[in-house]
Amino acid sequence: MNTKVYENNINELVIEEMRKILPQDAVSTKIVDRLAVCHGAFNVEYKWIQAGKYPYIPDLVVWPETTEQVSEILKIANKNKTVVIPYGGGSGSVMGSVFFNGGICLDTKKLTKFILNEKGMSVTVGAGWNIGQLEDELNRFGYTMGHFPQSMNSATIAGSVATSAIGTFSTKYGKFDDILIALEVVLPTGEVLYTKDSPKASTGINLNYLFLGSEGSYGICTEVTAKIWLKPEARKFSVYTFKTTHDGFEAVRKIVSLGQATLAVVRLYDEYESVFTIDAYKFEEGYALLYLGFEGRKDQVDLEMNISDEICRAEGGLYKGDQAAKQWEKDRLDTSYGLGTTHLPNGAAESLEVSASWDKLEDVWLAMRNAIAPYAQIIHVHFSHMYHTGGNLYCIIHTIRGKNSEDAEKNFLKCVKKALDACVKAGGSISHHHGVGTLKSKWMSDEHNNGFEVMKKIKRAIDPNNIMNPPVLGLGGEANVG
Repeated sequence: MNTKVYENNINELVIEEMRKILPQDAVSTKIVDRLAVCHGAFNVEYKWIQAGKYPYIPDLVVWPETTEQVSEILKIANKNKTVVIPYGGGSGSVMGSVFFNGGICLDTKKLTKFILNEKGMSVTVGAGWNIGQLEDELNRFGYTMGHFPQSMNSATIAGSVATSAIGTFSTKYGKFDDILIALEVVLPTGEVLYTKDSPKASTGINLNYLFLGSEGSYGICTEVTAKIWLKPEARKFSVYTFKTTHDGFEAVRKIVSLGQATLAVVRLYDEYESVFTIDAYKFEEGYALLYLGFEGRKDQVDLEMNISDEICRAEGGLYKGDQAAKQWEKDRLDTSYGLGTTHLPNGAAESLEVSASWDKLEDVWLAMRNAIAPYAQIIHVHFSHMYHTGGNLYCIIHTIRGKNSEDAEKNFLKCVKKALDACVKAGGSISHHHGVGTLKSKWMSDEHNNGFEVMKKIKRAIDPNNIMNPPVLGLGGEANVG
């Protein structure tokens, strides 16, 4: 290991000022604390650790407990032009919290306010709440947030704001964009911004959207107000097989786009990914697999299941009960399959999630699959998170090639480039809910055209000293990734 990682390059005056505003145990330059927050969950970051390299670590870690403390931290950092990167649960998969040039890690996990507004059907929480624990707490009162990302046992609620995240039951409850009501944000200069918890207002631009998906580049979210629902009375699943992925795709499109029924979960696996489940359950070989999930009042669920069944059968779907979907529900938070590949010295696995309108989504699917095929040993693709106008697809890539971690990193980043180039060319968006980070920042101008320059102008106006997570989204400078 390169001993230079132990060096601390931050101005000692900054450390002294931090110790004046925070408890002594809330400020650390210890290597063990710095290493604990130096990476997310992306496979390239794992490969660094596997190879014994910790190339990018913060110089200082701080754990504020109040918005006022966050404000003071940013005032000090801004005055000294010191980079600050917020850190939640470390579950990000786009290299969005990598300390390429050191700086301060502001760990949000001690921001744990909790205010339940039962009449207003909302909850206001501190940025550091773990999503799974928050859902458990809401369940105690008979409510749900309806937000179930696969990372919910590690991710924090502010991370869902920062990445504009989504959960597996989004087709019913919405994206986090839809769940979010109001924010408290500390700007890079230390000013505190509050947005209003109105259900709707026609009073200028909605400032929530300035920070939703901004990945800590415009400020630090310290408090979130979100919608809640009554915990559903019933949750049921249906499983279907289709002769082709296209047939299953059409069934889903007609249910969702034509407003025939409200689905909670949609999981359409293409013929190639379906092989394993079809073999395990002895379904028809070569068919595509569809899971539909429903929840709400029992009579409502039964009605929506019947409507969906009619449409699926009309598109050639064969009903297969619910056991395969129930097993998926049981295992849905398990990420060990991909880690099994990444743990190999020359292996790497990760998902790319993109989106497109209904008329382009199948083209994006085929373009990405074909572009990656020469470079990946295993490719899994499924469609989920569906909307009136389109949907999302996951492309899960396993590469096992070369001799070591460096080869694995190089091979996987080649797959990312091939996949995202194909996605853009076919008319898709480069990220649906994982964010951009530094991994996908090279494609931001393709994604937004001249809108990307507008984002940069906002960054310069709101963060004149470029202290807030500069490389993410490509807004404050490019990072050397791949």
